[in-house]
Amino acid sequence: MTSVSNGAVMTVLASALTRGVTFAEVQDATGVSCDLLMNPMARPPEDVMPRIVKLMAERFPGEPIALDIARAAPFSFFAGLAEGARYADDLRAAIMLLTRNCIVISDQLELTFHEGPEEVKLVSSHPMNQIDGGRSAEIGSACVPRLFSEFLGVRDCIERVTFSHSPSSDLCYYVDYFGVPVEFNADEISLIIKREKLNEPIKQANIQLFKYIQTHLSGIKKQIESAKEPKELKTLRKAAAENAETGVFNAASVAAAANVSVRTAQRIAAEHGTTLQALIDQVREQRARELLRGNRNDIGSIAFLLGYSDERAFRRAFQRWTTETPSNYRKRINRQVL
Repeated sequence: MTSVSNGAVMTVLASALTRGVTFAEVQDATGVSCDLLMNPMARPPEDVMPRIVKLMAERFPGEPIALDIARAAPFSFFAGLAEGARYADDLRAAIMLLTRNCIVISDQLELTFHEGPEEVKLVSSHPMNQIDGGRSAEIGSACVPRLFSEFLGVRDCIERVTFSHSPSSDLCYYVDYFGVPVEFNADEISLIIKREKLNEPIKQANIQLFKYIQTHLSGIKKQIESAKEPKELKTLRKAAAENAETGVFNAASVAAAANVSVRTAQRIAAEHGTTLQALIDQVREQRARELLRGNRNDIGSIAFLLGYSDERAFRRAFQRWTTETPSNYRKRINRQVL
């Protein structure tokens, strides 16, 4: 069962109760007891939040429900990521923290950061957006500019906003809230960010605290992934990680280490929405990040250790994973730990 952070659910639940929605109505709409929803240590099922939002939308048709929720949302909505982001060196590092740890907010939330030649954007997607007509996506998108300006102190960051669904209320509400052009029925849900803002420093930047928080979040991610991942997929991932320690990165070796055939390993991965190669690449990426810390190994040696035929192949793969070159990643990380 996939889950969502209590902080996000409590934000929406509090708004519903304030508007007069009762606990009984929430329980009927979600199928989840309010004891679980109110438990700060719990992670409710992932469809709870959009079902509460849908209930509110039905009760108050035409009103900008999502924007009202986002306007009053505490930064606990980000499940601890806001506290981590405030110690980042600059806005770019804060955004990268969000994208790499978005599972802490919601198991199936995907946040990707694209720093392209034409525009810089933060793109989000979630398979349950259809439950409430995209309103939960609106809440998340509307909370991010507040995080940047009110919490991190980096103001006027957003250039344009796009949503892949139709507006749930009059367009003027969205333009008034974001203060920039807002497009609906677009190809994706995205916040287009002003490029010059990425290097703007965060006033409370603290390299030591930021490094500690990254380690802490890594532990939380592993707990969440372990709780939701089936045993057979865990076995494949463990086999891939063990092979990586000896510099082996191929499907046949992973299958052999897991004591199954390659066909069985591929079937297990496919049944859980991934591929055997994707599992290997995830381990490769993690290993690459470890090897790039410090200056003990040159890029060519790291490429060899990760099983790539040459440095160019490794560089292309690393940019696909992170949008950065290995050299730029190394410089940035090493600068943060000085």
